[in-house]
This record gives sequence, structure tokens and C-alpha cells, in this order.
Amino acid sequence: MRPRWSTPSYTARGETPAVYVLLAIMAIVFLMDWLMHGVVTGLLWWPLTPNWFGSFLYWQPFTYQFAHGTSFFGFLADALVLFFFGGSLERAWGSGRFLFFFFACGIVAGLSAMALVPILHVYPVFYSMLATFAAMVVAFATLDPRATVLFSMFIPIQARWLAVFSIAWQIFGMTGIYGSPATAVASVGITSLFAYYFTASRISFGSLFGRGAPSMRERMERWRQKRRWREWQRRVSRVERPEDLFKDNKK
Repeated sequence: MRPRWSTPSYTARGETPAVYVLLAIMAIVFLMDWLMHGVVTGLLWWPLTPNWFGSFLYWQPFTYQFAHGTSFFGFLADALVLFFFGGSLERAWGSGRFLFFFFACGIVAGLSAMALVPILHVYPVFYSMLATFAAMVVAFATLDPRATVLFSMFIPIQARWLAVFSIAWQIFGMTGIYGSPATAVASVGITSLFAYYFTASRISFGSLFGRGAPSMRERMERWRQKRRWREWQRRVSRVERPEDLFKDNKK
């Protein structure tokens, strides 16, 4: 049986309110930054320095993803990923779970890089979506790895390969913002793993505290059901006559 091909669906405003709110905030911040020559970014970005914890600027892990300075390309790229992939994720998960994922990815990305600051003595300043950019593509690819996405609006590519490209682009193309190749690998790699696990294991607020998470028995039963379903699909694809479908496969 051939795989089903699809693309990230266009989203209606009523179906993805969280994405539209995030896009509106991002646009307002960019416009204010453009008018005020980057002053707003200086308040919202997240400097990963040893003395940050004593600065009491604890809103920055939640706000740096909205700051782009005066880079229109960075703003446009983040907005497109948020609209297409973020919209698909919100439709699949709901607004609350998607917002948790969005901000959690930003915090995980920053803390992963900050862990290497005392070792490497590099002090990056985080702004824009950075690792969350790749994490959204990874999450979408986890939901539908063979979905066809139009890369650059013209080139068809499967979501799983686009996820690999997004990770590589963040690591090799954005090293300057991350401060060093090591911090880039740590930040993007750990955040991408978080996105995969978050999506694959269906983490919810309750499961974070041990409530509502599927037990090992439930996980095994789901795995057996999927295995039986795949075996049934393979058997159907080999059948030549309908009456042979329910015959035993004994020789």
C-alpha cells in the first residue's frame, strides 16, 4: 500500500487562536523595534550570562522568541513556520498544549546552552525562535513523517527530511547566535529530542506529574494493536481473491 501524502493544512483563525495571538505579538514587537531601532529587543532577549539569575529579568525566557531586532528575514521565517507548522500542531493538540510546547521549547533551548557557558566561557544572547524553529518541524514530522511539504514554496520534500534540514540549518547556519558550535548542538539537539518525545509520547499537563500518563501495559497493548493492524494491511495487499482473505496461512 502506498503512503498517503499530505501537506500542512491551512488554518482558520477560529481553529488556531493561539497561533494568531503569537503572530500578532511577534508582529507588534517587530514593528516597535523597527520604529525604536532595536530598543524593544534589548528588553526581551535572553543573555545567557553567569549573572543573569541575579538580574531578576525572569520574563526573558518567555519573551526572547518574539524579538527579532530589525531583521525582516528572521521575522518572516519564524512567522511562516509558526503559521504553517504551529497551526497544524495546534489543530492536532489544542491551544493549551501547543502554548505549553512553544514556551517549553524556548526554555529548554536556553537552559541547554546555558549549561555549557561555565565550561566554554561563551555568552550568547538568545533572540528569535532559534531551536523552537526546528522543534516545530520535528514535532510535525513526528506526527506525519511522510507528509509532503513545499520547501521554499516550490520544492516538494517529506517532512522527516525537512526536519533534518531544519536542525542542520540551525546548527551550522545560526552558530553565531548560539555562541559556539557546541552550544548550538546542545541547544538544538536537546530541544529537538524534547519535541520528538513530547509528540511521540503524548505528554500532557497531567502526565508531567504522573497523572493521566499511559501505563506500560497500555503502551504494550497499543504497540500490539498497531502490529496486528500492519500485519492485516500486508495480508490484504497480497490477497488475489476475497475468499482467500480469511483462510489460514498454513501450507
